[in-house]
Amino acid sequence: MSIEIKKVDIIQHGLKVLQSVGSHHICEVCIKSGNSCCKGCEFLKDGIGCQNRNTSCTAWLCGLQKFFLNEIGLLDEWENLWEQVPGQCFRKDNTPETIKIKSLLSLEDLDNKVGKLIAEKLELFVK
Repeated sequence: MSIEIKKVDIIQHGLKVLQSVGSHHICEVCIKSGNSCCKGCEFLKDGIGCQNRNTSCTAWLCGLQKFFLNEIGLLDEWENLWEQVPGQCFRKDNTPETIKIKSLLSLEDLDNKVGKLIAEKLELFVK
């Protein structure tokens, strides 16, 4: 059985998962230290953020995020989800407006406290 989903909805689902586990806390540390993965992207507006999120930018994880998702047991599920999404390119995508996937990640039992704790440790390291 497959799920038909719009590109914007799969992006929102990915963002919701990352928010639910606290990944944004880790990104904030990198952004404040001037080491954002998005630095130099034409769609990044200072003080505002991403203006054109796409499937590839949502699916891609830096080394810290991969380590973090692996530590909380979510990396394999994350990678399996995004392997189903066609058309991903560097900072661009050619993903059709509607795609079919096998499943979404469950949002149950996700806790953003762990991400916040990791971010606090990273903040100390950056200082």
